[in-house]
Amino acid sequence: MTFLFPKRSTKLVTKCSSAVALSAIALALFVARDAHAAGTGLDVQSGRGTVMASAVTAMIDDSSAIYYNAAGIAQGKIFDAQIGDSLILPSYQFRSASGATTKNLVDVVPPFQAFVSGGISSHVSIGVGVFTPFGSIVRWPDDWVGKSLVTSSTLATYDFNPTIAYRFGPLRVGLGLQIERATVDLKKKIATGTQEVSTELGAGAWGGGGNVGVQVDILRQYLTFGAQYRSAVKLKFDGNAHFDDVPPELQGTLHDQTASTTLVTPDSAAFALASRPVQALVIDAEVVWSGWSKFHSIDIAFPDDASGSLRASSFLAKNWHDTVNYRLGGELAIGNSWHVRAGVLYDPSPSPDNTLTPDIPDADRLNLAVGGSYAHSSGIGIDVGYQLIFLLKRSSTAEELPGDYQGVANVLGVSLRYRTPATRPATPDAADFR
Repeated sequence: MTFLFPKRSTKLVTKCSSAVALSAIALALFVARDAHAAGTGLDVQSGRGTVMASAVTAMIDDSSAIYYNAAGIAQGKIFDAQIGDSLILPSYQFRSASGATTKNLVDVVPPFQAFVSGGISSHVSIGVGVFTPFGSIVRWPDDWVGKSLVTSSTLATYDFNPTIAYRFGPLRVGLGLQIERATVDLKKKIATGTQEVSTELGAGAWGGGGNVGVQVDILRQYLTFGAQYRSAVKLKFDGNAHFDDVPPELQGTLHDQTASTTLVTPDSAAFALASRPVQALVIDAEVVWSGWSKFHSIDIAFPDDASGSLRASSFLAKNWHDTVNYRLGGELAIGNSWHVRAGVLYDPSPSPDNTLTPDIPDADRLNLAVGGSYAHSSGIGIDVGYQLIFLLKRSSTAEELPGDYQGVANVLGVSLRYRTPATRPATPDAADFR
């Protein structure tokens, strides 16, 4: 983001106010793109999903399918409930063109999730999920070189996702409704020439969308196809900008005021095959497309700007592109109670080099996951998954702050669950793909 602040320039007011609004609204959605470079939870919505690097679209059959593939809850008259958390610890650094290195101030990002589903007949199941697809705490040192872009941001989103699924023989189909609340808080510094102005912006938005999923047993208990589509969500952010330590000559314009914008999150589509080469082992391989090209610019409105002076600089180009990521996960049953799991994921960044800035620190990422689960005969169980994420080196050519970004992240996902104790299938098509 280009926001230069010459001493007492006549352009100062416009650029200062626009910088606050543009950066905050951008963070509200798109710092959340990289699930771990920006310290957010995106695809780690259960202990089981975490440990399989989210490669579960074709084989997921518990209540977390509300997030991963709505068709997966159609398992007959089975009740399944789970609650969990994913503790994300991102550590990344920026190296400027001059060679100076700045590391983020480490915070734990704890996106939670809760799911419940049950069969109301042998063919129809319903459920609901509450989860945090985006959530971040990003803090840089107060005196770092990019303080005019961002020093601190906190993002939280909450999805309420009621779901219904139908099962007929080898086919399972699910539909869901997304109801989403998003909030953001951003802090930064602005050099006015006489002193630094501290700014803070808080904004909130509501949005809605839908999701649909399908699973088909091509060869029962040997090969299953799965697909899910999750729609874009349109979010209209309304916020308030607050300014501290404003010089007297600028107080007439740099005062508390409102800002708003409408942005659209990307839609996504996953396609997967799950194979069971032996009864105890299932392997899921998939590709996931994300429609990031919707994020080509940010347009800001200033309802309280009677003069219209802020509108001229309320446009910011980003020019992101669609991406495809690749996932592979495996699950091995050991006896009746234990499972061991592992997974790997590669996810390329959608951001061009010339729009990569520290307000949205993005990078290609490679995820390696391992973990397992224990289930008691009573139906109570626990899933634990660990991911080590490599944020691959990425060079920015953005004129605002060129340099390199890279880092690592550690993720621990834990879910406590209850599932109706297993019984022998009553009919040949009532297969349990676990």
